[in-house]
Amino acid sequence: MVVVMTVLPDPRCYATPTLHPYVDLAATGVEGDSSVAMQTLVARYRDALMRSAEEEIRASLSQAPTPAIHRRLATALERALTGSGEAPGARLFAIPVLLVIGGRGGAVVPGVVPDIQRLRQVLDRHGALGPMTSFGLGNALCASDALAAIPFSRIHALAMDIAHGATALEQLALPPAPMRVPAGDEMVELRFLVGAAVTSPRAPSITETGAAIASWGMPFTHELSDQLRVEGVSLLPIPRPPADVWPAQAIGMITREELALQVFVSRELRRLRSEAGEPDATLAALSSGGLGLRFTSPFIDGGARVHERALHPSEDWDEVVAGVVRLLQECRVDDIRMEPNVLEAADFRAGPAALR
Repeated sequence: MVVVMTVLPDPRCYATPTLHPYVDLAATGVEGDSSVAMQTLVARYRDALMRSAEEEIRASLSQAPTPAIHRRLATALERALTGSGEAPGARLFAIPVLLVIGGRGGAVVPGVVPDIQRLRQVLDRHGALGPMTSFGLGNALCASDALAAIPFSRIHALAMDIAHGATALEQLALPPAPMRVPAGDEMVELRFLVGAAVTSPRAPSITETGAAIASWGMPFTHELSDQLRVEGVSLLPIPRPPADVWPAQAIGMITREELALQVFVSRELRRLRSEAGEPDATLAALSSGGLGLRFTSPFIDGGARVHERALHPSEDWDEVVAGVVRLLQECRVDDIRMEPNVLEAADFRAGPAALR
């Protein structure tokens, strides 16, 4: 096996260190949940939520200079949104659903679950709901953009409003996002089912009772695939555990990127090995902020197969690169090389000749 290792530069453009008060608190280096810095950061986010200071909150996240600081900011915001142990009231959550879709090109998989009560029954029957006093699940399969557009202050207000209970979900009016089947290879889509659950202060939340996905994940997959069935289309829905609306977006994005990469590697290795034998693999940091993977073979002219793995701001770059290398090694790829410089995506797709 030939593995030409080098340190790939992280291509993501993080903000330079600033005097932003949120970033300063997150960057103090004080570890531990009980640190004064974390408590102060949570309090400032909670105050900003009460003031509906949306731009202030989003600016703090966009100015994180490193993944570690972004993770600390995100943790503080999550605690402010959920009340950090207070009576949860109507807790808004989202179930990320990955969908592997292929088949008849141009067909459309609906963005609405026809009978959402049957999915609710699956969750209840397999213990995902626990001691909920009230529970609601919307029937719209929402795209990431729809969740990201919800103001943080809106999430906070609905989650803390016990009087509305699970009916708070109806106020969001999240749009469904149908999925058009590509004419070629399978695609991996990400959608969210958004719900609201009311529990007593001492009872576990839906994010805790639903964490044991092994108990309900397969029945959920079968039920959802039956309801979304389209003639001539292969569809595999893969749910992830429910999470609060804000962290669910990151969880969904990361798992979608991981699965899409696995699908690409499996498909292209199978094709190339059947056509030309063992391919070479090259990894590169791309100026778009992603990690590029290219398979090439000297026996196929213009046959480079390229995939870009996007990264969430909270992900550790070196860990992602190491994970991709492990995946390739597990798939018995014998030649793995790394480009030392950040490349444009077009140049990387063109192959080595474009870089001379």
